[in-house]
Amino acid sequence: MYVELHCHSAFSLLDGASDPEAIVARAQQLGYPAIALTDRHDLGGAVRFAHAARELGIEGIIGAEITLEVRGQRSEVRAGKGEPSDLRPLTSDLVLLAQTREGYGNISSLITRGRMDNDRGSPSVSLDTLARHSAGVFALTGSPNGWVPQLIAADKTDA
Repeated sequence: MYVELHCHSAFSLLDGASDPEAIVARAQQLGYPAIALTDRHDLGGAVRFAHAARELGIEGIIGAEITLEVRGQRSEVRAGKGEPSDLRPLTSDLVLLAQTREGYGNISSLITRGRMDNDRGSPSVSLDTLARHSAGVFALTGSPNGWVPQLIAADKTDA
């Protein structure tokens, strides 16, 4: 049985358009037993999502998609045709799902750290920060902008 584990709502600015309630209603129409809400750097729709899921008898999984900065790793960013490229810290998307209340708290802390420790509009967390807040959290690396898919695309399968 299929369960969507990487779904963005309107709380993911420029990444999603549906209200959390509409997402849960559609999941029910499709016969999903569960669905995860994983907005980018945001848990703003979590309460509405959880209430809607409970009302419709679907397991609502709360999570978030964060940006992970892999210090010591660099990625080449091309400025444009004919312009020199720039080496920047490697970043990747990481979907986090709360398995427990502690996990939900840890995801909340990671979102807060990502915003507080970086320039406005560029939240990210380090591997060390992620490790300190990993209890009760399940991570998915399948996003096209994830660390594993980026390594595979760069033909660095040994990494």
